[in-house]
Amino acid sequence: MSRTTAALAASATVFALLLAGCGDDSAATDSAATTAAPTAQLDASKAGMFVVSYRNAFPKLADGRDDAALSGLLAQTCGDITAGKSKDDVVAGIEKNATNGATTATNDEAQAIYEMSKLMC
Repeated sequence: MSRTTAALAASATVFALLLAGCGDDSAATDSAATTAAPTAQLDASKAGMFVVSYRNAFPKLADGRDDAALSGLLAQTCGDITAGKSKDDVVAGIEKNATNGATTATNDEAQAIYEMSKLMC
């Protein structure tokens, strides 16, 4: 299985988990709506799902990086998306930020990370 296929499978898994976790969070939604900030606020459970999916889909990019670093990649990507940056600019940022030592993210990997991130933002 190629890394791209694994990334797509991870994205589908994350999406399924998100749908399974959907419920009536009206109180949480109301308070979030009144305190909306221009920067991306990450839900801890979504960040956790991202980290697990990222580690499974991109083991070489995740090797040696702690959960906070991987959550930071999600936060940066979500911030870029909510700031209105173009998809190409966000993907280029992911390629740079996902680099792990000598292991660099391919464009296909960065595209898959972008799609996973969009689900979490």
